[in-house]
Amino acid sequence: METGGDIYRVGTFRRHGSSSIWRNSGNDAFSRSSREGEDDEEALRWAALEKLPTYDRIRKGILSGVAGDLAEVDVRKLGFVERKNLLDRLVRVAEEDNEKFLLQLKDRIDR
Repeated sequence: METGGDIYRVGTFRRHGSSSIWRNSGNDAFSRSSREGEDDEEALRWAALEKLPTYDRIRKGILSGVAGDLAEVDVRKLGFVERKNLLDRLVRVAEEDNEKFLLQLKDRIDR
């Protein structure tokens, strides 16, 4: 039974490896933009936060500063101004998402 699992893994690796060869041909295989690097760093930070116990995870978040730098913060220790800015940003995003959703729904109904 273990042999079947090994064969499956090899087949999966081969299929995944062959598709990546076609996607990464040329000079693009070695170049990455700084934005992709920042996205990877942010994804790693979020992954680390997700591994925390629930009690700790609820109280921590990643916020961007004025200069665009990311920092892990304890939400309970935010000052009044930081909380207000965070809530304003969250509400603004929700309003934009809601408007976008309603416009898409309207377009779909009109079709």
